[in-house]
Amino acid sequence: MSAGSSPHIGKNGVKAFVIPATRTPVVEVDTEATAAYVRFSRATVARTMPLPGKDSLAMIDLDQKGGVIGIEFIGQKDFSIRQLLRDFPVRVPAAALNRTRYVTADLQTA
Repeated sequence: MSAGSSPHIGKNGVKAFVIPATRTPVVEVDTEATAAYVRFSRATVARTMPLPGKDSLAMIDLDQKGGVIGIEFIGQKDFSIRQLLRDFPVRVPAAALNRTRYVTADLQTA
């Protein structure tokens, strides 16, 4: 995997994405759509895949090397990064989570 993430197999056999603390996550919030996008990188998306979760729908965007670019969450009511990532196989260092920025989704540039 790239510097964007690395594979990790937990005790339950579920693959988790481990994201290094090199970039500050940005949570782009769309309250009208009850959706959020947690961005870790501005790289080009090579593929998108569903992310297994308990009660929410999420899609993870990966670059060509399998590094995590971002994760889209649908049907959210709580937009804190810890709440968003709670039920998904994604591990982000606490130092990065503590630096998270929150912005309105419509303010993002392409």
